Amino acid sequence: MDDIFRILVQFLHVFTGVLWLGGGLYTLFVQTPAFMAAPPQARGPVLGQVVPRQVTYLLRLGEITIATGILNFFATGRGREIENILGSRWAIAIVIGALLAIALLALGHAVIKPSAMRLLAVGPKAAAGDAAAGAEAGAIIARLRTVGYAQIVLGVAIILAMVTARLS
Repeated sequence: MDDIFRILVQFLHVFTGVLWLGGGLYTLFVQTPAFMAAPPQARGPVLGQVVPRQVTYLLRLGEITIATGILNFFATGRGREIENILGSRWAIAIVIGALLAIALLALGHAVIKPSAMRLLAVGPKAAAGDAAAGAEAGAIIARLRTVGYAQIVLGVAIILAMVTARLS
């Protein structure tokens, strides 16, 4: 029974992690360029429907990934290795991966969600021709793109840490 729990937790952790990081990549490289290619008057209504759902979806995936990571930590039976963080490659990798995942989730809550919601607020004004709103929308989009690239770097580092832990 312990093996079934461990396998289930491991599966959920990896599956939600793939969806979380993959969702961010899809947003940055596929969805955002497609939205930006549409005329401002057309993209507003769609963004108003997609952005709140997508942000919530990605944040929940991050939270589930971290929660199942914590469960996985205990399910592996290797938790005592963390007492001496520098004592094993596994412990170092787990700590680094966990801290990076928490940073990635914090970035989502602290920067992405408020920026995306602000973009939805100024978007209609920008589409109507308000120059100040247009400039603000452009700055928000640039910030979100920059944060998106930072998320990719964090995601790659997290995956590297988790593969290192798995092979340790």
